[in-house]
Amino acid sequence: MKINISGSEWTIQYRDVETDPILLNGNGGYTDPSVNLIVIANRKKSDDVADFKEIQKRYLRHEIVHAFLYESGLGADFAHPEFGHEETMIDWIAIQFPKILEVFNEADCL
Repeated sequence: MKINISGSEWTIQYRDVETDPILLNGNGGYTDPSVNLIVIANRKKSDDVADFKEIQKRYLRHEIVHAFLYESGLGADFAHPEFGHEETMIDWIAIQFPKILEVFNEADCL
């Protein structure tokens, strides 16, 4: 799937945990800004959640927020040396955005 993030085309791919070395580390997904790629795990290594499709949506929102930050020039401007972004902020935006969007729509302020 292709998406547009701030005028740049990004690809979303769903990959098997067993064949992607980054997903083998237990990551549910990752963003590679060098090739504008978002990867989401097809499934977790262990089946410890009842609704994995919902978890995938959360992972995808999380990685899309990363991509927006990369496209905004904020790829390495946060205190998370391995990834460049502070993961708590990314999670907050990814989790709260559907609620924020609903309120923005209700308030007709988009």
